[in-house]
Amino acid sequence: MFGLCVAEREPVGTHPPESASDPAPFGLHALWRAYRACRKGKRHTRDAQQYQARLLDGLVQARDALASASWRPSPHLCFVVDQPKRREIHAAPFADRVVHHLLTERLARLYEPVFIHDSYANRKGKGTLAAVDRLQQCMRSGAAGQAQPGQWYALQLDIANFFNRIHRPTLFGLLQHRLVRAVRRQGLAPDEARTLQTLCRALLQAAPTEGVRRKGPPARFAAVPPHKRLAAQEPGRGLPIGNLTSQFFANVYLNELDQFVKHQLKARHYLRYVDDFVLLHPDPAQLVAWRDAIEAFLAQRLGLALKERSTPRHVSAGVDFLGYIVRPHYRLVRRRTVRRMHRVLAHFAQRHVHPRGMVLHHAARERLRAQVASYRAQLSHAASARLWQRTLAGFPWLASMFANAAVPPGGGPLQPAWVPASVTGVASQYRYFARRHPQALVLMQVGNRWVLPQAGRPSPGALPAHACEVVPGLGGCHVWRPSALPGLRQWLKRQGLAHVLVAQDGHFKTGFKRRALWLAWHPQPPGAVAGGTPSSSSYSTQGVA
Repeated sequence: MFGLCVAEREPVGTHPPESASDPAPFGLHALWRAYRACRKGKRHTRDAQQYQARLLDGLVQARDALASASWRPSPHLCFVVDQPKRREIHAAPFADRVVHHLLTERLARLYEPVFIHDSYANRKGKGTLAAVDRLQQCMRSGAAGQAQPGQWYALQLDIANFFNRIHRPTLFGLLQHRLVRAVRRQGLAPDEARTLQTLCRALLQAAPTEGVRRKGPPARFAAVPPHKRLAAQEPGRGLPIGNLTSQFFANVYLNELDQFVKHQLKARHYLRYVDDFVLLHPDPAQLVAWRDAIEAFLAQRLGLALKERSTPRHVSAGVDFLGYIVRPHYRLVRRRTVRRMHRVLAHFAQRHVHPRGMVLHHAARERLRAQVASYRAQLSHAASARLWQRTLAGFPWLASMFANAAVPPGGGPLQPAWVPASVTGVASQYRYFARRHPQALVLMQVGNRWVLPQAGRPSPGALPAHACEVVPGLGGCHVWRPSALPGLRQWLKRQGLAHVLVAQDGHFKTGFKRRALWLAWHPQPPGAVAGGTPSSSSYSTQGVA
């Protein structure tokens, strides 16, 4: 039994049995750190919880396998995604991902001093936003330094089918060369170098599609283009998309290109994110010459090819890079991103939003909140205020779903309107929903009953069979058992009375029971089409959340 880490609130029994000062690079403490990094943001997934249930056994097993050089990768889980493009994703088991984190953490210590500054994928302190910021900075600084301001061109290049065309023997040779140099310069212990070499060999020599388990209907896999399938590549080529090691190995592989561009071509303004890279220069002829040299280098040294022979474009036309159209002094969101956002909202409206109201299950509303928050975060880094206003006009129910939906992206986190932000008890929760739905009857779940305060507005007149009793915090209430709720709703519909149902949904951090909007119904407005997207007037007057 190990002590409880109060700062991290770890469960008892989940700490490594060795001291935190354990110097072994592949010991239990190092594996424990890798496990912590691996489970970040995934601790509630099934794989992470199953691994944690046998945490000590898993760490000891990995340590022994690494010590005896017997560790081998397990078969992957393969599935197909459609966004941003259709392709196969290979997910390694959680136990393998722990070893992946340990391996990349040790290799990063050797490669970070070698990587160029303007390589932005899978590196601490980098990322897509940093790459876009840097490109915009290069556009401005380059144009400002020219004798003729504004004469600045950009060449954007992309590698065709990059991950599937990586030559694994060449990649292993690059890794091995770096390990040998690190040992010769006494920056790496020989024992650690041998373990790193063994791990890299185990990952790169294993056939990535051997024993793979497929998740999803066969039709989805058949829809993937043949050149995008890892199993269709020639022997020795291809890395599985979805593994941390594949992302790091991609940087190692294309570091050869980075060094060639910076030291052979002497290109000053060059930046890369995975296989997407941009060069800037005031002379378009120079960019064309660099393109031809890069194309020859990729073919001869790395066995890769460019997706297309792009031509230089003036920076005022913008560069389509990492989800944004980047110009020297502002950026826009890519049209494909906007279309994808609108498809997500239209799909939600089709399933949950109707002229007579909406039904909001917990999973549906939380998924919508995550999706809208993600898109707003991307929009917040571009000139998108008018775009967001057009989105609200096209999907007016968003203004009722989120209390601060009208605030432009970047104006703060989303505030869901289906649950109060803070409460002091059942009465304050009822007042919140009554204010948001002034023209509707608010029926709220209290324990195993549905209650309607007698002071509720508007007055419903005669109600079907019910009991009247005093509910703590609400005073005199009409009370229905759950079995009577369907009959009550049918009566309210016949009477044409708008109503909302507020159901219990967990607890607040203060300990009070949390209640959230579950269902909202109102009389069908004139001219509305059943099942269609509601008009803005029907939602602004009824206040459906």
